[in-house]
Amino acid sequence: MFLFTPLLGAQSDSQACQSLLELENGIKVLIDVGWDESFDVKMLAELERHTPTIDLILLTHPTLAHMGAYAHACKHIPNFSSIPVYSTFPVSNLGRLLLQDIYLSTPLASTRLLDSAAPPVPASNFGAPTFLPPGETGELHPDALKLPPTSAEIDSYCTKIVTLKYSQPTPLHSAVARVSGKLGSITITAYSAGHSLGGTIWKIQQAQESIVYAVDWNHSRENCLRGAGFLSGGGVSVETLGKPTALICSARNSEVVSMAGGRKKRDEMLLDAIKRTALENDGTVLIPTDSVGRVLELVYLLEHAWRKDQELSSRAKGKGVGLFLAGRRVRRLGQVVGSMLEWMDEGVVREFESIAGGDRRGGRQRDDAEGKGNDGNKAGPFDFLHLNLVSTQGHLNRILNDGSERGKVIIASDSSLGWGFSREALMRLASDEKNLVVLTERSDGKLGWAGNLWQEWEEKTRSGGEVMATNWQEIPLDGQQAELDIPHRTPLEGQELEAYNRHLAAQQALTSQQQSLLSNSGLPSSIGAEPDDDDASSSSDDDSDSERQGKALTTANSKKISAATVMLGGATPSGYGAGKVDIGINILLRGKGVYDYDVRGAKGRNRMFPFVMRRRRVDEYGEVVRADEYMRAEEKAEEDLLEAAGVKEERVMGKKRKWDENDAKRGGPGARKGKEAGDVGKKRRTGKTKEKPDGDDSYEPDDGEQEETEEGEVEEDEAEDEESMLTVPSKITSTKIAILMRFKVAFIDFAGLHDSRILRMLLPLISPRKLILVGGREHETKSLANDCRKLLSGRGTLSGRGESGTDTDVFFPQIGNKVNAGVDTNAWAIKLSDNLVRNLKWQNVRGLGVVHLIGRVTEAQDKKDESRNGKKVKLSKSPEAESKEGGSQVEQKNALVLDILPPALAAATRSVAQPIHVGDIRLADLRRVLLDDGLTAEFRGEGTLLIDGVVVVRKGGVGSVIIEDGGGGMLRRAGKNGKASFVEVRRRIYEGLAVVSGG
Repeated sequence: MFLFTPLLGAQSDSQACQSLLELENGIKVLIDVGWDESFDVKMLAELERHTPTIDLILLTHPTLAHMGAYAHACKHIPNFSSIPVYSTFPVSNLGRLLLQDIYLSTPLASTRLLDSAAPPVPASNFGAPTFLPPGETGELHPDALKLPPTSAEIDSYCTKIVTLKYSQPTPLHSAVARVSGKLGSITITAYSAGHSLGGTIWKIQQAQESIVYAVDWNHSRENCLRGAGFLSGGGVSVETLGKPTALICSARNSEVVSMAGGRKKRDEMLLDAIKRTALENDGTVLIPTDSVGRVLELVYLLEHAWRKDQELSSRAKGKGVGLFLAGRRVRRLGQVVGSMLEWMDEGVVREFESIAGGDRRGGRQRDDAEGKGNDGNKAGPFDFLHLNLVSTQGHLNRILNDGSERGKVIIASDSSLGWGFSREALMRLASDEKNLVVLTERSDGKLGWAGNLWQEWEEKTRSGGEVMATNWQEIPLDGQQAELDIPHRTPLEGQELEAYNRHLAAQQALTSQQQSLLSNSGLPSSIGAEPDDDDASSSSDDDSDSERQGKALTTANSKKISAATVMLGGATPSGYGAGKVDIGINILLRGKGVYDYDVRGAKGRNRMFPFVMRRRRVDEYGEVVRADEYMRAEEKAEEDLLEAAGVKEERVMGKKRKWDENDAKRGGPGARKGKEAGDVGKKRRTGKTKEKPDGDDSYEPDDGEQEETEEGEVEEDEAEDEESMLTVPSKITSTKIAILMRFKVAFIDFAGLHDSRILRMLLPLISPRKLILVGGREHETKSLANDCRKLLSGRGTLSGRGESGTDTDVFFPQIGNKVNAGVDTNAWAIKLSDNLVRNLKWQNVRGLGVVHLIGRVTEAQDKKDESRNGKKVKLSKSPEAESKEGGSQVEQKNALVLDILPPALAAATRSVAQPIHVGDIRLADLRRVLLDDGLTAEFRGEGTLLIDGVVVVRKGGVGSVIIEDGGGGMLRRAGKNGKASFVEVRRRIYEGLAVVSGG
């Protein structure tokens, strides 16, 4: 059985992908947790509804369309974070940078507090009082935001992802899988998908089902990314991705015809646009792209182009072009991508291996490449010699406002131009007609600025209704007006903040009481359950949820909840202040002055004194070290003095101390030395140090890099301020801005996706029995479905709703529609009886054990019945013991057993049983054996072996060998001096096979 339901991304303009697969034994697999640039929480309604029944999550790409809602679901959807998740190593590590960049860049991702993916369950259904009294709801600001996941929480969510390697079959019952139970029947395998670093094509196997999930893949190799893993050894291998029972493929880009010249022509077009705009006209080229996915291809291409072209990389005043990468997490991206070279294309690996043998200690090689003026051939593939990293808004503003006439190239996120540094940069560059915006992917159906620019470009350049990129074309925007709605995060204050706290307290109390009533009623409760992973960086609210873990609460305490929630702003029974409601036996830990608790009538954990076990956090370097545990005694004393004086100083784990500030405050003798150490630290934080080349007095640093030591310190402070804003209750406000657009727009396809030709060439080679098309707009999905019906030999049917066909069925369901794409086969598991096993005679055929048997399928008998038939009397067991064994007895009675035949029936079948030859004879091996016997054997034609000019042996197809006698005699003996006979050659062939027969 295999049922497929697209939750997002089927016949839709949105590129967000979410797919639900239902397999045997009630197993549900969710593939991708995508979102789009609108960050509409209603898109996640179906995901939240299915979450209690999802058993496994697989992730394909570290992009917004495939992973954008992962952190939101872990934080705001109950029990989602406890589901096992699998991906490749790059998807897990780059995905966390993507999610952190999203929440730091736009307040829309936090979603409004009153917005809900699913309609809330009325409190009256649980017999609970109304938690929000009349008149209180009006005080809560309608645009108040939920608290978004912090960077530490996103790290914890992504740390739980189990990472796999390519082509590594992983049975989910194994120890590495970390899961058990009904998932043990599934084997998953990851294959390269191209498009992004670590991008995955998933193969899921269960019994007769072999499902391949391939969405957003790229068959062609790129500068630093592999191609999709469909072809191996000149074709599609059945052992890898060939001939699956079901193929789930994306229809996106199915109407696009690639440009002539491929990747090389594409790269030349981009460099030509940069030289014409930035080098000749001193303009700025803005390249909007994603945060961690396709940006790596652009970064690798431009960094190496700057190394090779001295005209672009010259740092003399008024010469060269500045190259910048802008994003909230680009500095961390530059660090982690160097550890993922093995996941990249073979050319990148060879490039790294060619310089690995040299002397590359620390920054010596980088200094040589820059200071001595060579082309940087000894630099690593992702050692940024010319690329400057911009991670804060202030740094970006200083680059754009420096007043320099030097051209610039800015790669910025996001490609939608709806949020991130790309929008901020374009707002400042829009009024200058010298500037150019290069769109790197098609924005059909996208909302916002990128969609409007793409539509404008397409209308002016499309010819004949065909989408083809043969050469880059730029179009001017002659003074058009664009009105932008810019969202901002504004902290709540006064009555709005009080209403916000009351609302959170009411929601927490409502969740706890629902959980209590469900547990007391005996129904399974999945509300409010959180994983038991706890850390010091988590908030107190998270700790409280983690400690409860969905356990029951006593009836007496439920009455306390009702009383507490009426006084939303007042004191609670647990001793908390306004907006804090805590219930359950955990009051013994969190309540002040509470030393007793009534556990009569309680069950399970609520009868025991609460205990919270903190799990150790582990990252790729081992166990995370808590800095507070290694604090010196004088530091602790100093903190105690500060607390006594009313000064609270937060200590952040992993944050470096500023020696100059500490020593200056104390006025100690190490102030000067501390300042020098601080200056060194500032230089290290900037990521690179550039020295003045020998003999070049006209040298000036790149734009935005003057006084790098101070720049790094400013960026660090700005990043901390932006991070701290995420923990403050806020609301979303918007500002409308009118932009005069005079810049030029061009399109160069860097999306890295399959096109029309590749789809129509590969799908017949893959030859799936069922084909499901998702991930495209309605008209391109239906067009590809019609073509596939013709390409796949016309043997199947075309179905939009899931009617099954004969051989090859093509499905293109809409969002929410379920299709049945299972294999129409029946399979049973039988057990061999002990008597049958004892009589088996195994033969070895090329390392495999082969046996022929004849038996009778019967129903398994109960051991108790067998003992009575054998007249062996045992003491009867108590009714309680028999009831405990009832389940196993039912399984034994329903099991099938293959047993030996009765004597009368065995004699009749033995006379008609024919021997079976198992194996495959190779003519080359037969020729070698005959030559060793002194006979002559030579090949004549294709697949024909002539022996002594008399006997002919040829292959007659799969499993068939034909022997012909040319008239030399059937029974003539073959030997050192004689000629071969038909009988001798046949005997040699039989010796190479295993003859098995059931006797």
